[in-house]
Amino acid sequence: MTTQTESMHPPATDLVIGMAGSGGDGIVSAGESLIAAAAAEGYHAMMTKSFGSQIRGGESSCRVRIGTSALHNPGGILDVAVALNWEDFLRFGAELPVSSQTVVIYEKATNVAPDQLPLGGVHPTDVFAVPIEEIARKAAGTDLAKNTVVLGLLAGWFDLAPDAILRGIRKRFAKKSAELVQNNEKAFQSGIDYAKANPLRQARPLARVSRSTAGLMLLDGNDMCAAASLFAGCEFFGGYPITPSTEIMQYLSREIWRYGGAVLQAEDEIAGIGAAVGASFAGKKSMTATSGPGMSLKTEMLGLASIAELPLVVVNVMRGGPSTGLPTKPEQSDLFQAAFSGHGDVLRPILAPTSVADTFRVTVEAFNLAEHYQTPVMILSDQEIAQRKETVDAIDTSRFEVLHRRVPTGAELESYERFRATESGISPISHPGMQGGNYLAAGIEHNDKGDPTVSGKIHARMNEKRFRKLDPLRHRQDLFAIEGDADAPLALIAWGSVAGVCRESLARVRASGLRAKLLVPTLLWPIAEGVYQDFLASVQAGLVVELSHQGQLYRMLRMQVDVPRGLKSLTRSGANPFLPSEIAQRLEQLAIDLQSRVSDQKGEG
Repeated sequence: MTTQTESMHPPATDLVIGMAGSGGDGIVSAGESLIAAAAAEGYHAMMTKSFGSQIRGGESSCRVRIGTSALHNPGGILDVAVALNWEDFLRFGAELPVSSQTVVIYEKATNVAPDQLPLGGVHPTDVFAVPIEEIARKAAGTDLAKNTVVLGLLAGWFDLAPDAILRGIRKRFAKKSAELVQNNEKAFQSGIDYAKANPLRQARPLARVSRSTAGLMLLDGNDMCAAASLFAGCEFFGGYPITPSTEIMQYLSREIWRYGGAVLQAEDEIAGIGAAVGASFAGKKSMTATSGPGMSLKTEMLGLASIAELPLVVVNVMRGGPSTGLPTKPEQSDLFQAAFSGHGDVLRPILAPTSVADTFRVTVEAFNLAEHYQTPVMILSDQEIAQRKETVDAIDTSRFEVLHRRVPTGAELESYERFRATESGISPISHPGMQGGNYLAAGIEHNDKGDPTVSGKIHARMNEKRFRKLDPLRHRQDLFAIEGDADAPLALIAWGSVAGVCRESLARVRASGLRAKLLVPTLLWPIAEGVYQDFLASVQAGLVVELSHQGQLYRMLRMQVDVPRGLKSLTRSGANPFLPSEIAQRLEQLAIDLQSRVSDQKGEG
């Protein structure tokens, strides 16, 4: 165990803390207290949480990143690792990576010697075997306070917002009893006292910030999605609980009634989307949310909404698959499902947010596209974005336009043709009760009025109409973010939660002098060929980075875009996160390979 301070690091501007223990240890509660305190002090902060797939009990972990500047991802190697139970900690593998520079804090009662840590040959210099349960029992009379002791240890060793953490503890237990508040105050102070009595080899205080906390919010992606849907005018939600999307339905169940809307928790996934399709037919902005297995069940109803040209927003919070897969881990493996799971010729827009804050913009955009183009629109979020908490600045809602479906005029209702061919392919849509607006909405092919048909000629015309109306989407450059040097020879393409990792990687390599750029698509499908061709024009080497085994976006790009030979797919299955440092290293190696290639060509000349 470290016993004395030899020197002091410069104040850290970024701190990544990973904690793991058994269910009931309060690990996630400790993380939530930590991020709330950091936010209250004005820090940028982000927290991800991960669980075993058990319904009750099992292991749990959280990762908290606190910084003095904006954060794009949960970080890489841990600066601090807290293990209340080594068996549980090790279950998280690559999610909680440590190095020799990581400060390791663990429960002494695990009876593991500090020089025998089960970390696969990694030997951290700062290791503390702390009698956490014993301290909790002495200070608070129960080992249930051990998570509060951990907060004290972190506050003591890293000068980590001790006053804000203490205020949070008081607020958290205030409604229970004064005795409980006092006991947790003692546990927190005992952790601080232990840290002071057993200092780090080198002090590692976190740098102070002077950022205003006015309007600062602490939200997760699912709550942000639900809030954005209300702003966009969502009037009906039909769904069924499924990890990790359930919080969207829970939020709307609490709040949508204030805005005159309704939530139906249906008996299954099919009924949930069926109700949402019916509500859209009735003229209401509608949404459903699910994850991969539920999306499989909703597919047939998506076809109905497509052929009936009904607006609908469908959120798929992706998790590891196939089948039940990894219910509590993120993955980006449902892109093929989203694009290709409909039978027949069908095209539906697919959008993906890159962060909690970005989820607001993407959700509003999804409703706008659904209403304008009269089509189902899919949002591909994932477990990391959906369930991680971030500090988010107040959203300026005046920047957003909210669109509504085009309803028929009085003249159009005199001889109403629901699916009339128009120049744009978008036909006016009525709803029940609109005089003169009656029509048949069914899953069978139809003519302009909605009457059933088996005519191949009409079927071909309707297919053309349904595809043509979405053509303008391919030219929406505002649905793509491009960062870096415009004519760079090195490139990254990334979407969803992986985009944040690549943003940090890009900043690292550009700071070292490499000319590189990054493309982050909000619109994943249909493929905007022109946007990609322009971006790739200067590219000699690069990576399409995806958290899936197949690299699904890369394969879709190769179907429709002239991809440079040097652009490769970098993939990884879910629950094995990318680190900013490794992607930066990959880019640096690509730059070296390019230089060697140029040298070889000159030598041959």
